[in-house]
Amino acid sequence: MKRIFMIEDNEDHALLIRRAVESDGCAVTHYPDGPTALKACEKIQSPDERADLILLDLKLPGMDGFEVLQGLKKLKLFEQVPVVMLTTSRRREEIDKAYQLGASGFVVKAEDFAELVAKLKQVKEYWFSAVEPPYSMPVASVREP
Repeated sequence: MKRIFMIEDNEDHALLIRRAVESDGCAVTHYPDGPTALKACEKIQSPDERADLILLDLKLPGMDGFEVLQGLKKLKLFEQVPVVMLTTSRRREEIDKAYQLGASGFVVKAEDFAELVAKLKQVKEYWFSAVEPPYSMPVASVREP
């Protein structure tokens, strides 16, 4: 089963995102803020416990998505895990900064639920089916037979 970690402070958005991605063999773990997510990720000791994909909101209380992204990229077990920014922002400087800090993608949240589902389905298909993971990641934790 694929694991998606979602870092999202807005409970309504979290519910919609979960409904959009939690199917087809995907389990979602929700973290409401950056510090909680980073603490949980720091405790993970095995590649089999980590996320296969992280959906990260940009606007978070206390620690923004950029800071969380930087923290994730410093963790050995997470440095190769794809992190897709999922936010309402379309600001070019935020998009550029996310990629400069190591984001794997930047998706603008759709206001329409059907459009959000379609976007997230494409994200899942891309990361779980279309691309090959880095060889430095244990293949068993990314691809299932």
